[in-house]
Amino acid sequence: MNKIIGLMTAWSVEDWIRPAVRQALEYCDEVLAVVSPFAPQLRRFEDKTCDICKEYNGLKLLDYESKETYIRSAIADVLNHMLKNSDLHQVGNWVWILDSDEFYPESSAKEIIAATRDNVEYDKIVMESRFFMINMQHYLNEAGDRMFRITDINDRFVPTCKWSRASRNPYTVRRANGLFHYSMLTNTERHRERWLLRYTHAHDPSRFKMTRWLDEIYAKYDLENEDYWINENLKLNGIKSPWVSKGFTPDGNGRLFKYNGRHPKYIEEAGLPTIKDFRKRYAK
Repeated sequence: MNKIIGLMTAWSVEDWIRPAVRQALEYCDEVLAVVSPFAPQLRRFEDKTCDICKEYNGLKLLDYESKETYIRSAIADVLNHMLKNSDLHQVGNWVWILDSDEFYPESSAKEIIAATRDNVEYDKIVMESRFFMINMQHYLNEAGDRMFRITDINDRFVPTCKWSRASRNPYTVRRANGLFHYSMLTNTERHRERWLLRYTHAHDPSRFKMTRWLDEIYAKYDLENEDYWINENLKLNGIKSPWVSKGFTPDGNGRLFKYNGRHPKYIEEAGLPTIKDFRKRYAK
């Protein structure tokens, strides 16, 4: 039977890491984690994340800091380091990126896991997800690669966390639903610093496009007056959406979708859905 290797990178996510580790240990055959800032500039956001990880005997916590200077290369390097240290790094097994801000309802996780067992019809799973903003009710739609089958022992991650295969054969892809993505509910100041590091050239338009959006739209976005802020973002970024680009999809009017259901069990148990505005939680 094919096995699943869970890979987790984390930094400054003490609110999220405990439920993330519990989820990973339940759904994967092996879980490896590296708690790393990826760049020296991010060290100031250090918190209890690493100490919490040490509480879990089933988690293979690696002490590794990438020497790569470009943050996208550093993330890929850390993922590859974990993969090399996996006891299950074998052809046929699956690699599941389980970020500390990404969670799956139990029914979705079981369906995804069942699809990987002894199945060679596809080698990549793309997750359809809700990308939450401000709180755990309002979201945009998105999709992203999260699971990859090892087809060659030399398969690896490359910058932007893409999966590069030794074989040049085209991917066979399965799409799956159910990912709850909470990235924008984590520390927004850490996001700012990472974006500045990610877009390293001073004249790169994305360098200040993201941070201007964070300051001028997201920080002030009023859920009771969405149309005003959507129009402000249209003037700033040329897109009728709460987001900065077209990678995340709003409803037909450019507004956030509304979700009133339950969240994945470990998020519910952590009490996080009760927070009405995560921007205030991380405000200076």
